[in-house]
Amino acid sequence: MTTSHDQIYERARCYDTAFGFRDVAAECDALVALATQHLGRAPSSVLELAAGPARHAIEFARRGLAATALDAVPAMLEYASALAARDGVALQVACADMVDFTLPRRFDLVVLLMDSASYLLDNGAVLRHLACVARHLVPGGVYVLEMSHPRDAFGVGASNNTHWTSEADGLQVTVRWGQEGDTFDPITGVDEVTVTMDWSSAGNSGRVVEQARQRRFTANEVDALVRASGKFEIVAWGGLLAPPLAFDNAPAARRMIPVLRAKLCAAAPPGG
Repeated sequence: MTTSHDQIYERARCYDTAFGFRDVAAECDALVALATQHLGRAPSSVLELAAGPARHAIEFARRGLAATALDAVPAMLEYASALAARDGVALQVACADMVDFTLPRRFDLVVLLMDSASYLLDNGAVLRHLACVARHLVPGGVYVLEMSHPRDAFGVGASNNTHWTSEADGLQVTVRWGQEGDTFDPITGVDEVTVTMDWSSAGNSGRVVEQARQRRFTANEVDALVRASGKFEIVAWGGLLAPPLAFDNAPAARRMIPVLRAKLCAAAPPGG
């Protein structure tokens, strides 16, 4: 076995296998229902931010939506494009930072899943991100974020597994998210997390270890930042995408899912 410090996100197939437990079809059902409810019609276009393998964007494309996957890691987009081609669906991809990007169209629905919002480490980054997303939504468009439940930041419970093993097509991947000695800064709300990913396939094995910096948000912080942006209103809160659950302290509510709607006085179109 070899040990390296390459970024986990460069190992697209391993990452996809590790998170293959997601019920993508059911989650897309929930996202379409949220968009339909708050947009007032069924969405016809969707942008998945920090998309990784873009499983959700591909599922949306399979359903006939105009789907775009945006990620900052070229290896992920190459992998996602290959998956889409294998499935015979049309997927647009864009390599960019989710804080500052420009695409040639607007969308009915934008999604940011898998707690990727935790990589917006300070308020300035959050506000720039929200402004950028708003520019890419139609007036009244819907933005859904899947964030970690606030209880995880305060040591009052664990909402999700932090050590698990997944297997697909002969590849076995084990992930450990966090270890003893990792630190949390209560002033900035930023965790310093050690992430370890081991994989094995056909006699080959490897390991990636890296430090991740992730911000933990409270609901009040999210509400205040959305209000400060001036671009959105929060129209709903969820605790899980599929099945849809209320956002509360029940153990089954493992996520914090704010649903944002772009204000009708939207900014100029992208590139305008």
